[in-house]
Amino acid sequence: MRILKFFKSHHTMSFFIYGGAACLLAAALWLAYQYVEPAPPSKVTIASGGPTGAYYGYAREYAAFFAKHGIELEVVESKGSIDNLDLLADPDNPVDAAFVQGGVSTPEQYPDLRSLGSLYYEPLWIFHRSNVSFTMLNDLKGMRVAIGAEGSGTNHVVKKLLAQNGITEDNATLIEKGAGSAVSDMLNDQVDVVFFFSGVGSGVIDSLRDSGGVIRLFSVERSPAYVRSHRYLQHLVLPEGALDIATNLPDRDVNMLAPSANLVVNKDLHPAISYLFLLAAKEIHNDGDIFAMPGTQPNNKSTIFPLTEEAENYYKSGPPLLMRYMPYTWAVNFERLKIMLIPLLTLLFPLFKITPPAYRWQIRRRIFKWYKDLKEFDLKAYDIETAEEALAMREELDELGRAVMDTSVPLSYLDYIYSLKIHIRMIQDRLDEVIKAQLPLERAVGDSVSETKSSAS
Repeated sequence: MRILKFFKSHHTMSFFIYGGAACLLAAALWLAYQYVEPAPPSKVTIASGGPTGAYYGYAREYAAFFAKHGIELEVVESKGSIDNLDLLADPDNPVDAAFVQGGVSTPEQYPDLRSLGSLYYEPLWIFHRSNVSFTMLNDLKGMRVAIGAEGSGTNHVVKKLLAQNGITEDNATLIEKGAGSAVSDMLNDQVDVVFFFSGVGSGVIDSLRDSGGVIRLFSVERSPAYVRSHRYLQHLVLPEGALDIATNLPDRDVNMLAPSANLVVNKDLHPAISYLFLLAAKEIHNDGDIFAMPGTQPNNKSTIFPLTEEAENYYKSGPPLLMRYMPYTWAVNFERLKIMLIPLLTLLFPLFKITPPAYRWQIRRRIFKWYKDLKEFDLKAYDIETAEEALAMREELDELGRAVMDTSVPLSYLDYIYSLKIHIRMIQDRLDEVIKAQLPLERAVGDSVSETKSSAS
C-alpha cells in the first residue's frame, strides 16, 4: 500500500515531470558538449632565431604577453627562418609558431602551415667598410661578404640576390655568419660587407651607428628593379637622419629592400591561441616604426602562407566580441561554452512554457476524473424511487468521497478537492430527501400488507 501511495503522490508526479525536463535538458547539453572546442593548451612554443636577433627579442615580448593571460610561451632558439619552417613542419618537434621572413618559402613547400599576418618590414641592411667602394651588388667580386648564418632567411634571400648579380663562391668569399659575429669581424677588418635583415631597433644597427664613420650603409639604387623580380620584397626609403638626427645618420636618403616578417603557425593550432598571438602582435607592433605608420601593423598583406580562419576574421572585423570586453580567459571559456547555450536557450523557453502547465494538468486530471463518476451518480439519482436504492447509492458516494480525500494534491489545489466534495454532498442530500420521503411510505405499505395477512388467517 505504501508503495502504491508513493507512486500516486503528487510529489512523485512532480519529480517525474520536472525531472524528465531536467534530463532532457542535460541530454541536450551533453550532446552539445561533444562539439565544444577543447580548452586551449596551457603551454605553447615559438621558434625565434638566435639570441642576438630581432626575432628572439620579439619572442620574449610575446612570452611576457602570454604570461599575463595565464599561458606559458616557450621560446625556442633556432638558426633563423629556414630552420623555423623545418621545426614547424616536423611532426616530432613540438613547435606551434615561428617568426619567418618573407620570401624564404612558398605554400606549396609547406602545405600544412598558415600565417597570422605580417608583423613589420624587415629591411635588408647592407653595411660595408668605408674604405671599400662599390655602387652596385655586382661590384662585390673579390670581396669578403657575410651573407647570414646557414638556415637563416638572410642567407636564403641574399644568395638569390647575389646570384642574380653574378656573385658566387667562385668570385667572392661568402661567409655564412650571423649579423652579430659578422659585424664584429667587419669592425676588426675581417669582413668587407655584411648583409642582414632586421628591424630598426636592432642592437646590431646601434653598434654600427656608433662606429665613428668606419662603417657605412649601402643604398640599393636599383631597388625598384629587384622588387619587380622578387614580389615578396618592398622598396623602402630610409630618410636622411632617420637613425640619428644629431649626427645626421644616414647622411643621405637610403634605398632599401624589405620583405615582411611573418608570424607562421601550424594549421591545427588552437583557435584561442591564434587569437592570443594576434592580440599580442597588435600590442607589440601597433606603434609602427620608421617604415610603417602607427596602426598599420600587423596586417594581412605580404603573407607567405594562407591566413588562418581566425586571422581572416580578425583583420575583417577585429577580435571576437567577448575578447573586446572580457579578460582573455573568461572570453575563451564563454566562447567555448556558447555552443552549449544554443540548446540550453532553445529548450529552456519551451520547457518553462510546457512543464508547469503539464504539471497543473496532471494535478487537475487527478481531481476531474472523479467528475465522470459523479455525473453518472447524478443521473442515476433522478431515477431512484426506493429508499433501498438511495441508501445503496449513498454508500457508494461515501466511498467516492473517501477516495477523493485520499487523492494526493498540493495544498494550493485543495479548493478543487473540497469543491468536488461539495458536489458529492449535494447528491447525497438529494438521496437523503428520497430516503426520508420513501422510508415512511414503505413502512406504511409494509404494515398494511401485514394486517391483511393477519385478517385472512
